[in-house]
Amino acid sequence: MGRLHSLLHMQIPVKRLDESISWYTEHLGFTLKELYGSSAFLALPTGPWLMLWQSSDDSHAHFSVNGQQMPTLLYATNDIHTLYEQLSQNHVSIVHYQDDGFGWVMKFYDPSGNMWGAIQEHSTLQQER
Repeated sequence: MGRLHSLLHMQIPVKRLDESISWYTEHLGFTLKELYGSSAFLALPTGPWLMLWQSSDDSHAHFSVNGQQMPTLLYATNDIHTLYEQLSQNHVSIVHYQDDGFGWVMKFYDPSGNMWGAIQEHSTLQQER
């Protein structure tokens, strides 16, 4: 049957590919898997790959709801507080960092202006104790 069965990878635009590869590997823990001129595949230990496309177009990987910017990509973390500290120390633009009831949520921008989200659910927080 001709139906989808999995998410292979996600694609986002970046202004400078080399800078973005370094930023994603150093700050978020991605690993460079493949480089193709103006694009690259990055991966985390689990989940679909992330493809970065160098683009001079004015486009970003986020959207708005009632005027509020929302990340297209949300990732799970087991230590959101340490991630927050590391990103803050590296002057990353963090626009949301709070307990949203089901867990801690952080929203931040990469150097190309793409909004990201990180979530640590309360069940993960309780497992750490």
